[in-house]
Amino acid sequence: MELQKLHGDASNRVYYRGKDTDGKSYVLMQLPEGNASVSEEITNLKKTGKELPFLNIGSYLKNCGLPVPEVYHYDEPSRQITLEDLGDLPLEKLLQQAGETEKMKWYQRAIDLLIRFQNCPRPLDNSCLLFERSFDARLYNWEFDHFLEYGIEERFSFKLKSDETDLFHQETKKITAALVELPLGPTHRDFQSRNLMVQGETLRLIDFQDALLGPAVYDLVALLRDSYISLAEENVQRLLDYYLERSTSPPSKNHLHFKKMFDWMTIQRKLKDVGRFIYIDRVKKNPNFLPFISPSLGYVRTALERQPELSSLFVLLKKYVPEFK
Repeated sequence: MELQKLHGDASNRVYYRGKDTDGKSYVLMQLPEGNASVSEEITNLKKTGKELPFLNIGSYLKNCGLPVPEVYHYDEPSRQITLEDLGDLPLEKLLQQAGETEKMKWYQRAIDLLIRFQNCPRPLDNSCLLFERSFDARLYNWEFDHFLEYGIEERFSFKLKSDETDLFHQETKKITAALVELPLGPTHRDFQSRNLMVQGETLRLIDFQDALLGPAVYDLVALLRDSYISLAEENVQRLLDYYLERSTSPPSKNHLHFKKMFDWMTIQRKLKDVGRFIYIDRVKKNPNFLPFISPSLGYVRTALERQPELSSLFVLLKKYVPEFK
């Protein structure tokens, strides 16, 4: 049986497309040797189970009616999962060729799907790993430090002065303190255009194995501040309003505060992304994400310019981040 290797991402998983004897296409996910199910990014997982997070969370989402790929078979000894083939059209590719009206239609569909995801209830038997880990201060601060280590010090080969490091921690912990006060709910953790597959007029959800409890604004930032797609600022605000009109989650009750937290989460998430992109280049020897550093930092700059409470952080970053000068 012939297998065609598919274009990979930043993970250690490898994907192939194949066909069975009846000509039906499927995707084979090959997990790496060792502790294949563990994310490289930390979580506060309260318990572990024998089931792979991808299978555990995927089964839960399917039971919630979410459009995740069908799992046909899991071969544990060979660490292979056979999945439904969702095709070759991620939302990213469609958006790159779409006009503004078409873009807005698809973003609205993505937001509708996100709201469905966020409304998934906790299972009565506490069987889903999603509900056993969450964003907390330790995780937010780890991601900020990941940017400091790779987004500045590794990127430019120097160490910040101790007083500057202290200021960075002081200002980023201010952001963390605000974010940990937000209510928690189901969070995909990477709800962006490369993880939404287009099938006809609908979207299918992939790459959900790192899902956890987090604030509603987190996945919205991942979608609307996508490093891979440029979206006009006025359309970002229109889509925020679209979300707020339809969401029933608690943060939507105070729209001004929600939009402020959208900016603060943008700073947190996109700085973390820059750190990851450089980490993937320097440690994994994969430079494919380096072109997305500049748009990611552009989002951070836009958010910082709107948030005078964070001016000290902005001034500090301007000294070392050329995209801010």
